Amino acid sequence: MKSVRFGLQRFCLAVFLVFLTSSLAFGASFNWRKYEGTTLRVLFSKSVFTKLVKKQVKGFEKLTGITVKAEYYPSAPGRRKLVMELGAKNKDLDLFAGMMKTAYQYDKAGWLEPLDKYVNNPELTHPDFDFADFVPRTNPVINGRLIGLSNSANPQLLMYRKDLFAKYGIKVPTNWAELEAAAKTLKANLPKGQFPWMVRMNKENTAPFATFLYTNGGSWLDANGQPSFNQPEAIEALEFYGKMAREYGPPGASGLGWKEVVGAMAQGKVAMTVEISIFANLMLENPKRSRVAGKMGYALVPPGKTGKYETMLPLNMYHISSFSQKKEAAWFLLHFLGMKKQQLPFKMFGLPLTRLSPWQHPMVKAKDKLPELSKLQVEAINNGRIGFEMPIARFTEARPILQRVIYTGYEGGNVQKAADAAVKEIERLIQ
Repeated sequence: MKSVRFGLQRFCLAVFLVFLTSSLAFGASFNWRKYEGTTLRVLFSKSVFTKLVKKQVKGFEKLTGITVKAEYYPSAPGRRKLVMELGAKNKDLDLFAGMMKTAYQYDKAGWLEPLDKYVNNPELTHPDFDFADFVPRTNPVINGRLIGLSNSANPQLLMYRKDLFAKYGIKVPTNWAELEAAAKTLKANLPKGQFPWMVRMNKENTAPFATFLYTNGGSWLDANGQPSFNQPEAIEALEFYGKMAREYGPPGASGLGWKEVVGAMAQGKVAMTVEISIFANLMLENPKRSRVAGKMGYALVPPGKTGKYETMLPLNMYHISSFSQKKEAAWFLLHFLGMKKQQLPFKMFGLPLTRLSPWQHPMVKAKDKLPELSKLQVEAINNGRIGFEMPIARFTEARPILQRVIYTGYEGGNVQKAADAAVKEIERLIQ
């Protein structure tokens, strides 16, 4: 989230320092200094939480005597660098940030160290780590192996202007027909320059579209792992997603990504969208960044003909490189960052964690100004569909193929023909 740059509030920094200080004392019987003198090289994602990560890394160095050479990259450049280094079997890289959508590719290539033996080893894992506190379904497991440690999830939700819904007598939509009816009412009443609906339509459009695909009974792949997004249920979803963007959104949508969507919503130019929910805390409800703070409502994305709500749940995580020569020391850092005391400050800043206990902490509850949103996030973490991308090793090559099909729906083109052609392209990638 390169463009989202917010200063961490002094109050939250004070909270963090309290927990950091206490963390340095925990584990008197656990030998945190077992790998003292080791140097680790780590690639982290660059985000609004980077300052907090840096402070925690310093705390880890003080606690363990391990030196951490950390590098921070935005998502896309970071993925490119990882592919280059891991593809070259670089032994200098020990630990790195990732997502479930990339984990299939990295695991298929043999780049990820399975973590089961570390989690279950009392000499390597602090007794207070409490692995069971992570929602089990959010643990990144591929082929029966734990290939990373998740730290947060980012449920996608319907975000809407509750003030406009009240003004025009609109109820929160519970299905596609009601969603379009709400858009029609808004279109007939909103002033020029404001739009009922806006969603991603650039190369990242597969993320919000996935909810529409699955809740209409479609899927990227069938039970045999073959592409199936050209089936009738998927075609209906493609056409509906495209129609909503075409008829109720701004013109020229081809370049719209999350930055443009969230920015327009914060400026009061859009009444509804489907986006990852962290933007509510970071931007939409921040009076210094948003004109609609206090005017927003949040709900599950209306389902298609299945009638079943299904929230898409991207997972963020850390991995240990299978080529690292310091795997146990890397695990020390990995599970330190995942400890309850280290995770709590992130929850205080609004990050949807995959650990359950921080959600119930008194300080978190006292500071929570969006309990409606928190309830939806917890529900999604417990029951949502993990990931939204096509779960194949070469998903990065598949994504632009899928993007073109979704955009065909926006253009009002022949979606069936486009999907049939795309299925053949994906089949070749899988083979």
